[in-house]
Amino acid sequence: RKEIRPEGVQYIIDSLIESLLENPDRRFIYVEIAFFWRWWIQQTEDTQNTVKQLVNQGRLEFISGGWSMHDEGATHYNSIIDQHTLGAEFLRDQFGACGRPKIGWQIDPFGHSREVASLFAQMGFDGLFFGKFDYQDHEQRNATKTLEIIWKASANLGEYKYRYN
Repeated sequence: RKEIRPEGVQYIIDSLIESLLENPDRRFIYVEIAFFWRWWIQQTEDTQNTVKQLVNQGRLEFISGGWSMHDEGATHYNSIIDQHTLGAEFLRDQFGACGRPKIGWQIDPFGHSREVASLFAQMGFDGLFFGKFDYQDHEQRNATKTLEIIWKASANLGEYKYRYN
């Protein structure tokens, strides 16, 4: 309800930072850099330094690091690379090595292609988390406790060919 609490990503990030500062045991992952960037450029230097500390401590972690989460059914691979590059450059410039994402994230796209797994492997991700997949496959994997998989993204990638999901 808007009359109780204003709506908007900026308010979510504000409350997230407050929450992390209140309790040092809390951790948070953040995905879409475009929204974070809009919030970031409006912050004071003190707030930015506080956030940098949270990132350096591993309490705020960026996942995937793309400007936004792409949908595989509608996005050409060049666009995927470009928007991940834009996000990665922002994270590198602001947070250095501590801001580099280590995990790919696809919580909402419909479908997960081998090509995107290959791109994520080449981006240096250690794993991939995805959300939507066939309900029958999910039921079977859940029953057999095989929800985690090793995905061979490409035979041509050498040591980078495997993604852990």
